[in-house]
Amino acid sequence: MSFLSNLKSALPFVKKEEVLEYFFALNIASENLTAALWIIEGKELKILETAFQSYSSLDDLIFVTDKLLDEVLGIREIEPQKILFGVPSLWLRDENLKEEYLIRLRKLVKELELTPMAYVEAAHALTHFLEKQEGVPATAILVGFEQHHLTVTVVRAGKIDGVKFVSRTDSSGADIEKALLNFTQVETLPSKIFIYGAQADLKSRLLSFTWMSKLSFLHFPKIDNLQDQIEIKSVCLAGATEIEGNILYTERPVKQAAKKGTTLSLEEDLADQKDDQATRSLPDEEDSKNLGFVVGDVSDKLDEETNLIQIDDSGYELPAPVSNEAKRVQAKSLTKGIHQKKSLGIIILILTIPLVIFTAYLFILKADVKVFVEPRVLEKDAQVTADPNQKQVDEDAKVIPGQIVSVEVSGLAKAAASGTKQIGDPAKGTIVIYNKISSAQSLSKGTQITGPGSLKFTLDTSMTIASQSATDSGIAFGKANTTVTAVAVGADGNLPSGAQFSVGGYSSDNLLAKSEGNFSGGNSKDVTVVSLDDQQKLLASLASDLRKQAQQKLQGQLPQKKILTEGLNEEIVKKSFSKNVNDQAAEFSLNLTARYKGTAFDDQDLRLIVSKLVTTQVPDGFQLDLPNTETQADVSKIDKDGKLVFLSRFKAKLLPKIDTSTLKSAIKGKSANQAVDIIKGMENILGAEIKITPSLPKTLQRLPLLSRNIRIEVGLK
Repeated sequence: MSFLSNLKSALPFVKKEEVLEYFFALNIASENLTAALWIIEGKELKILETAFQSYSSLDDLIFVTDKLLDEVLGIREIEPQKILFGVPSLWLRDENLKEEYLIRLRKLVKELELTPMAYVEAAHALTHFLEKQEGVPATAILVGFEQHHLTVTVVRAGKIDGVKFVSRTDSSGADIEKALLNFTQVETLPSKIFIYGAQADLKSRLLSFTWMSKLSFLHFPKIDNLQDQIEIKSVCLAGATEIEGNILYTERPVKQAAKKGTTLSLEEDLADQKDDQATRSLPDEEDSKNLGFVVGDVSDKLDEETNLIQIDDSGYELPAPVSNEAKRVQAKSLTKGIHQKKSLGIIILILTIPLVIFTAYLFILKADVKVFVEPRVLEKDAQVTADPNQKQVDEDAKVIPGQIVSVEVSGLAKAAASGTKQIGDPAKGTIVIYNKISSAQSLSKGTQITGPGSLKFTLDTSMTIASQSATDSGIAFGKANTTVTAVAVGADGNLPSGAQFSVGGYSSDNLLAKSEGNFSGGNSKDVTVVSLDDQQKLLASLASDLRKQAQQKLQGQLPQKKILTEGLNEEIVKKSFSKNVNDQAAEFSLNLTARYKGTAFDDQDLRLIVSKLVTTQVPDGFQLDLPNTETQADVSKIDKDGKLVFLSRFKAKLLPKIDTSTLKSAIKGKSANQAVDIIKGMENILGAEIKITPSLPKTLQRLPLLSRNIRIEVGLK
């Protein structure tokens, strides 16, 4: 390495360039492909560009992929070599790619001269993404929408119960219900439905669907939209996690690839990367070392140290004038005395300073050392019962004591009406009814007659029409006049004179009617009314809010207990809408009172079950970190006697055992950097942070020589 290279690496203000590797990702759905360009910068995943296109046949896979990869590259002068695939569940058999699809992917990477990284099932990638974002394993129904198909995935405690594909019809709710009815092994469905790839108004339409009629939900499900482009983001995060492990992903707008005819300037691309760097709140470890506190200050420090040992002898008082000889003698002896005093002072100072420093190091200096270890995670699923009649934890039967709790809550909510209805007046007029048969015919009030265009009218009064009779000129039909009223409001009923009508169930060969003059009075207008869907949506929304209020209220009364929102039985005490169905109104309200009853339990009891399950699986050199064990409970069943049966997933963290005495002996008296390097060299340790007090210049910083002055704290980063 040249002198200039050494100098450049030593200067604190010259930052080392980080070589970034670019990757492609391709998510393959049944009707569309989505590509992405992504990188790992530090510990963070960054998705730089995405592109999307539909395809009609797998024969188009290579052509469309090539086009999408060109779009995400834009004008960047880079050539990524590696590609990650997200594949649908239909492509897999026993978690392996079916041979027909494996052949297609091999052909794709060969044609495009790419290196395949791996493939991931899209459903697993999405489940992993939700767990990363929420911090807990997901329990939900995931519904992905394409133009002609939808994908339904049931996830409980982060594990996939199954994936179903169905063709879409006019009713998305019915399509989802059809898919969920095939999950016969799931006793109770998750009460959350997450939708993605759907139109903006689909959520409101799904809220009006009757989910409780055929499906085993504990209560009306909560429906939410997932973020845009979540499938390709999930695939990228899955790949980044395999490469880096503890990767971070922060949601930020992802660029859509520029369409044909537009280009992304290099300056814009570089400016975006600079903006990303400028938004960081703290420098990374490399930057924090290169803040310029060494170069430029060293000469000043040397001057200060030199000044500290200079002795000012200008304060001595000279004696009165004497003879020249005396002056020489006095001057000689005075100079000798001064030099003797100076020498003695310097010697004392030289002996004292090390003693003071040593004493400070020995007794005053203290160090706090935070050691960050790499935990192992043991995951276990178990069906646990919280029984109100149980007095103590039964670890073998997995039964814990429960406590029945109940609360009554009320709430008022308003919503806008969205139904429509016509109001107005029906048309009226006079008709003549002709009897063509030989016997008189009687018609009662309300008899229906049908006019042109299937318009319905009813008789205003009862009547009798005489039979036909013979006359000199031939047969004369019996006839009678009466008035009629249109069944429906509107101007359509304003018929002209001479319009023909059929009468009741009679054939026109027997009875026939005609309008006598023009009909009039029919008019109408459209008004907003409350629909049944409006009422059902408001009821579902308010009941969901009251359920949360009930859980919070009960949790406040029993802070030491755990109360599951989904484990609360709901009983409607009072339900009062301000408007009935088909009432004209711009908005309406609902006053609802409900009683919620459930079973509370102690989370510590659940942790005892965990320790029983995982104790035998703790490897040598590790210990169970019970206080930080994560538990998640998904309600399976609520019995009439108050027993709460739920599927509990335990995420037990195992921490490496650290011999603090040995560690203290290894790092005492070392510099902070030396101590960190020693600690990092130990097994299962990720790193360390050291704080030395009192604060000293970096060159003088050393850990205490006394082990008792070193405090070690072991934890997770």
